[in-house]
Amino acid sequence: MAVKFIAETDTLETFRTTFNEMCADDFGDIANLSGAIVATNLVAAMNETISIATSTAGWTIRDETSTTQIIGGGNTLSVLGTSNQIQAVVSATDTITFSFPNDVTIPNNLTTLGTTNTFGSIEINGNNIRSVDTNTVTILDSLRAAALETGSGLLVVDENSSIPRFTSSATGKALTFDAVPLFNSSVEFDGATAGTFKTAVTVVDPTANNTITLPDITGTIITTGDTGTITSTMIAAGTLTGGDIADDSIGESKLADDAVGQDQLKSVVSLQILNSSGGVLKTIYGAGA
Repeated sequence: MAVKFIAETDTLETFRTTFNEMCADDFGDIANLSGAIVATNLVAAMNETISIATSTAGWTIRDETSTTQIIGGGNTLSVLGTSNQIQAVVSATDTITFSFPNDVTIPNNLTTLGTTNTFGSIEINGNNIRSVDTNTVTILDSLRAAALETGSGLLVVDENSSIPRFTSSATGKALTFDAVPLFNSSVEFDGATAGTFKTAVTVVDPTANNTITLPDITGTIITTGDTGTITSTMIAAGTLTGGDIADDSIGESKLADDAVGQDQLKSVVSLQILNSSGGVLKTIYGAGA
């Protein structure tokens, strides 16, 4: 089929003869067109021919957007997977299988529509995460969260004013430590009113294992800075000895009448009053030198 041109300067007769030659030699005589073709123009006849060829020796592939592609007889449809995303395997008879590799890479977001999704042995159900084969979910890296709560929400661990905080909503705000907490050197108490003043309990760096026992009784802890705190009921009878009392520290006003006798004096001198017969009427004792 040769290419034919009609120049702008050609005559109408040249156009007529050229067109007739194209119809006779290039397009062919429509009278010779197969009766199976009902189209009356070239484009429609080509489309009809493709449709007939496809229905007998080919097929059409269509995607979810209704876009189609004709696969003619003798053509090959190649289905290619993507590394670490999806793989395609062709097998007999007329079968193609799509599957995921062992290691799947999802380059963008993954959205699941189901309520419960299982990844290996980890199940995600709404806002709940659990293990389907054990009672433990192990996280090998650090886990950061705005707040951590126990199952019933009685204990909350979070931060307040850049300071870690443990909050208990149990009765009396109780918090049980079934362990031995180890503190560096001090424990600070903020009191009922949060502020800049705190009470710190500090220990000197121990050189041996020491034990301080709190008695099984209600009371106030006494420090060396206390004044006027110790009462007589806090001192057991017979606890104080002479060595615990400073010399000349007990005045006469603190002694009861007749509280000091011969036995209480360090050295004793006596004065006896006698009657006319020489009998002792009265003996008066006094402290010696």
